[in-house]
Amino acid sequence: MTLEHIFFLSQSVAAVAVVVSLIFLGLQVRHTNRESLHRSAEESLQKLRDLELEMAADADRAGVWLSGLHDFGALSPVNKVRFLLISHMVLKTNESFFVAFRDGRLAREMYEPEEQHMSEFLGYPGMQAAWSIRRHYFHETFQRWVEEKITAAKKKVGMPFLYREEPTGV
Repeated sequence: MTLEHIFFLSQSVAAVAVVVSLIFLGLQVRHTNRESLHRSAEESLQKLRDLELEMAADADRAGVWLSGLHDFGALSPVNKVRFLLISHMVLKTNESFFVAFRDGRLAREMYEPEEQHMSEFLGYPGMQAAWSIRRHYFHETFQRWVEEKITAAKKKVGMPFLYREEPTGV
C-alpha cells in the first residue's frame, strides 16, 4: 500500500466519522427538543395545579370564585377585586398554555383539554365581565382567541356549570 492509498483511506475514514457525528448530533438535538417540550408541558401543568390547589384549599376564596362566575355584579367591592385577581391568574395561566402551544413547546394532547376547559369557563358571565375589565393585560393574539371563545360561548344556551353547581343557587 502506497502513501497515497493510505492518505485516501484516511480521508474516507474521516468522511465517515463526520457523517456519523452529524447523525449523532441530529439525534441529540431531537432528544433535547423532546425533553424541552416535556419540561414546558410540565411547567404549564404545574402552574395550573398550583392555581387549582390554591382555590381548593380556601373555602372563602372558592366561594368568591363560584359566586363571581355566576354574577360578578352581585359581589361586594372587596370580593370583586378578589374575583378579578383570581380570574387574572386563571387567564394568565391559560395564556401561558396558549403561547406554549402556539410556539410549538406544548403538544396538542396537552393543550386541547385545557383549551376546552378554558372555553367552558369563558361561558360564565363572571369570566366574561372579568375579561372585559382585564383584557388589555394580555397578548393581542390571546385576546383574539378569548374573544372568539366568548362569542362562541354566547351562542350556546345556558351556563356551563363546570362544578355541577346548582343553577339556581350560588
